[in-house]
Amino acid sequence: MLKKNYRFPSSHLFSEIFKEGEMRENKFFEIFYKKNNLKHPRFGIIISSKVIPLAVERNSFKRTISQFLNNYANLCQEGIDLIILAKRGVREASSEELEEALKDLLVSIS
Repeated sequence: MLKKNYRFPSSHLFSEIFKEGEMRENKFFEIFYKKNNLKHPRFGIIISSKVIPLAVERNSFKRTISQFLNNYANLCQEGIDLIILAKRGVREASSEELEEALKDLLVSIS
């Protein structure tokens, strides 16, 4: 689970970032991001039931992504809100591939 200060305080920020933020993508993820006035990044993770149908698998995948973000939050610039949207194909990818893809996106934003 992400540390509390790395999570969004409420879900209304998601629509604001989708509308006003910028986007980067690769084979497995889309990342929407926008500057904030804080000294740390905040993250949101979205995995559609069309991408991973079973809730158990979706939640497990979210925990995996959250753990990665806890370990690599320092790659993100300070004062940024990020929404990580999983694309089709993440289910078949290895955890090493996913970690590398997400790491590359985080570095490209910084």
